[in-house]
Amino acid sequence: MSGKKLPEFVLFGDSLTEWGFEEETRGWGWVLEQEYDGKARIENEGVAGYTSSMLERNFRRIIERATLPDAAPTLLITIWLGANDACVGTGAHVPLPKFEDNIRSFVDQVLAEEQLRDTKVVLITPPPINIPDAEPEDDGMDLGPAAAAAMKAFDPKKSRSYIVYKSKRTYGEKIMEIAASYAETGRVVGLDYWKALIDAGLDDQHRLGDEDAYHEDMLPGSGLPWAKAFKQGYFSDGLHLEGLAYDVLSKAVVELIQTKWPALTPERIGTA
Repeated sequence: MSGKKLPEFVLFGDSLTEWGFEEETRGWGWVLEQEYDGKARIENEGVAGYTSSMLERNFRRIIERATLPDAAPTLLITIWLGANDACVGTGAHVPLPKFEDNIRSFVDQVLAEEQLRDTKVVLITPPPINIPDAEPEDDGMDLGPAAAAAMKAFDPKKSRSYIVYKSKRTYGEKIMEIAASYAETGRVVGLDYWKALIDAGLDDQHRLGDEDAYHEDMLPGSGLPWAKAFKQGYFSDGLHLEGLAYDVLSKAVVELIQTKWPALTPERIGTA
């Protein structure tokens, strides 16, 4: 491939993508850079704090750049959004129908370009958040009758944090539904990172494979009294990821490419 531009993988998303190029957290972008060194450029197109609606112009720019006459081939585009869109009750929230429209628009833009006819698309679900374990009901302190009654009446499933937790799952399910609707193209696939991370948490808690492992009340990170948070090393602040969480994603992305599109593995690029 001497004298030619290296082909590109474009990683498009929010802070989980932008900050996923840091060596300290073994970010997935950084891992792909090591895997594809000398074979492909891994482009960081993540923008912290942005939603699918806010990134519409950014995606058009990516497509315009990728279709220039002298552009390097774009082998793969990953679209990883929803972490901010799903945050109900905040200014960043993008309603689910609009979120779906945005994601479909991104995919359709790729599929519509003749110059990108060989470009593959991976849609990645947002991860769960990590809510700290619920406080013990009785730690020996006398809170007084009013406070005790309020605590007893509190429904953790009505808390904003749990509502956001469930919303992340809903947006992830929508991503997988969208990906499935493009299956016949052979160019679009969904990566269920929400489930992959949940499975990792269950495995850490020695519950993976249990009959009730996926019971709504016992999912890792849900903050419910019957559940446990992810162990240290997955999340830095409940939303953003650390090394263990990025390890799960890197492994899943590499395995998906090997299984679905082996021609995009490092050893195969440029050999055709």
